Amino acid sequence: MSNHDPSLDNSKVMYPSEQGNLELSHALIPAQPSAMPELPAMPGYGVGIPQGPEIIHGSFNQTWLLNCLRRRWLPAALLGVLSASLFGIALLWLFPLSSSVTAYLEVKGQNVSWEGQKEKMHPKELELFQETQKTWMKSQFVLQAALRPTAIAELETVRKEGEDALTWLYEGIQVNFRGEILEVRYDGEEDSEELKKVVESVINAYIQEVRETQRIEKREVVDKLANLSRELRVDLEAKIEDYGKLAKDLDGGDSPIAREMLNMLVGELRLIDTQIFKAKEELIDLEVGRKVSEQEINSPAAIDRAVQEQLEEDPMLKNLQEEQYLIAQNIRSQSNVGRGNSPALKQLQGRYQGLAQEIQRYRYQAGEELKESIRSLPNDQYRIMMTNYIATRSEVERSLAELETQKNEKIILVKQRGEKSGMLAMLLSEIEQLREISQAMEHRLRSSTIEDDTQKESIRIMQHAYAEEKINETQRYTIAALGGIGAFCATCYLVALIEFRKRRLNSPTDIDEGLGVRVLGVLPPIASRSAMRPGSPIAMQLSESIDNVRATLMHDSTSRSRQVVLVTSPATMEGTTTVASHLALSFTRAGRRTLLIDGDLREPALHKLFGMPVEDGFSEVLRSEIDIADAIRPTNTEGLWLLPAGLCDMDAIHALATDQLQPIFEKLRAEFDFIVIDAPPVLGLADTLSMGQHVDGVILTVLRDHSEVRKIYQATELLRDLGIRLLGSVVNGVPLTADRRIARLHQNMAARPKKLAEAVEK
Repeated sequence: MSNHDPSLDNSKVMYPSEQGNLELSHALIPAQPSAMPELPAMPGYGVGIPQGPEIIHGSFNQTWLLNCLRRRWLPAALLGVLSASLFGIALLWLFPLSSSVTAYLEVKGQNVSWEGQKEKMHPKELELFQETQKTWMKSQFVLQAALRPTAIAELETVRKEGEDALTWLYEGIQVNFRGEILEVRYDGEEDSEELKKVVESVINAYIQEVRETQRIEKREVVDKLANLSRELRVDLEAKIEDYGKLAKDLDGGDSPIAREMLNMLVGELRLIDTQIFKAKEELIDLEVGRKVSEQEINSPAAIDRAVQEQLEEDPMLKNLQEEQYLIAQNIRSQSNVGRGNSPALKQLQGRYQGLAQEIQRYRYQAGEELKESIRSLPNDQYRIMMTNYIATRSEVERSLAELETQKNEKIILVKQRGEKSGMLAMLLSEIEQLREISQAMEHRLRSSTIEDDTQKESIRIMQHAYAEEKINETQRYTIAALGGIGAFCATCYLVALIEFRKRRLNSPTDIDEGLGVRVLGVLPPIASRSAMRPGSPIAMQLSESIDNVRATLMHDSTSRSRQVVLVTSPATMEGTTTVASHLALSFTRAGRRTLLIDGDLREPALHKLFGMPVEDGFSEVLRSEIDIADAIRPTNTEGLWLLPAGLCDMDAIHALATDQLQPIFEKLRAEFDFIVIDAPPVLGLADTLSMGQHVDGVILTVLRDHSEVRKIYQATELLRDLGIRLLGSVVNGVPLTADRRIARLHQNMAARPKKLAEAVEK
């Protein structure tokens, strides 16, 4: 495994004054994330109480969110735009343009007395009246009459429904009472102007059909009242004529006793006539009540209520509704998990629509069949009503017959007395009684006419059909935009959450405060090869940052030995080679004899940086093939020597674990002021741990936005457990702003050769 850049060769980093370009170090560039990131140890998931600092097992907070999005902003943005577009399109499909067409009617429920006075209905009567009007409005013959006109039948909305137009209108139109105000409304996606015409047609059909039907039903009752009134008038005229004839023949010879007896008989006759009138009136009321009961029992409202009650218990309809409910649950569950455009969801939605149409069709067909069966089957309620009617009518007719018999007997008694004055008084009494009865019948006829006029006035259009947008264009696109923004944010959050599972290093603070590892220095990121040109801000900042690390190590070396320093990293591609090579150069610039050892025997890279062969190096020394003095080679930089890795094999790897290293390092300590070892990663290999037993300290290099905090923690704990001294860490890839004093100094150094050349020419 390699932790350095194979593209750095020919001393392009070591000698910027001699080389114009610098090969970019891959050690400073984040590698591709692994396919299966490790999960952090979280409590409650079978891993026990979390161990280590909070940064290892802490929760996903705002700081992590911002840093994860900073690292993965491009995939988060692309996926967010894609999900926002798809979700927005789905919302546009789920929330189409729709409107509500509404009309208002004033429908008054009132009773009319015999005297023609309007009376308020009882609450129960009013409720029954309103339910009847709602049923009339949605009855089959009213809706058929509404769809019958050519102007309505040719509308695109109606033609599109075809044979199901009646079912569509029945299911779509809504009728509700608000006090005495009847609201007729239709909510749908169809053209609002066409829906206004349909609603107006329904209202007109309701007014015309209901009035005509009620007029026909009352005509029979009114005719009977008119016939009875004519009979009373004929009888009254006959009585008046008899009274006139008898008055001419009256001689006036009457005794007081006879006159009193006659007055008594006349009074009894008047009482009997009153009872006869009441009996006839009761017969008329019975007849009217029978007709009204027949209308209520056989009315479309009663039939529709019976049909609806039976449909609610229909097992076939229940099965269809249960299946539709289950499909709706599946659609909702798949929509919640983000499968808005899956073929399975589209198939479920198609099945749901098909079931809805099938339920409508079945309701309509089953309803028609039930209506026919209800009309053809015996009606128990009607039978009971007719039984009561016949029994009551027979009793009234029997009472009327008895009264007629009593009247005839009284008349005979009056005639037997042969007193003309008594007959005259009796006729006068009968005339008065007949006049009262005739006036009552006139009131009955007049009340029927008033009731017809009242019915005409009780239905009045308050507000013709008008359209109101339910979801307009602005609302529709606002819903889609808000949903798209929500989907974008959710997608970005999901991307950040996936990135958070790796817990990559965000800043030097995560090392210092989070893990408790001392930060020796931070290095700027190397974005391109041109960034390391002599005099560039990145090159200047890199040199100054490495010098800071060197100054820290040299200061510490006065109190504790820091002569042999090993530079390593938790994993690969984290800038170990770059830090080791620049640190060695920094020691050289400070006037120290420095040896740079390529300790990554498996995949060496330093020999390429200095343009030297890899043979006869550290591996050969470990195998005792050559002496250490023969393996060390001077570089073009004064005061800097290099020990290349050599040709590695298993013998050299195994020798790292023996005591061979101790005399080698003792000899090197006597020859050099500082020894810098470029070592392989700590995790996964034992090479670094073996060499670490013989060094004075270890510098751990990490790369911002690439190194995983868990691996850094594992590496530091492993070093500490083995007693290897960890000097601190160097964080690569941290954006820095070069100090203006540093920039001015390097500019002056770059301009000095030009001034010397100009002085020589002069």
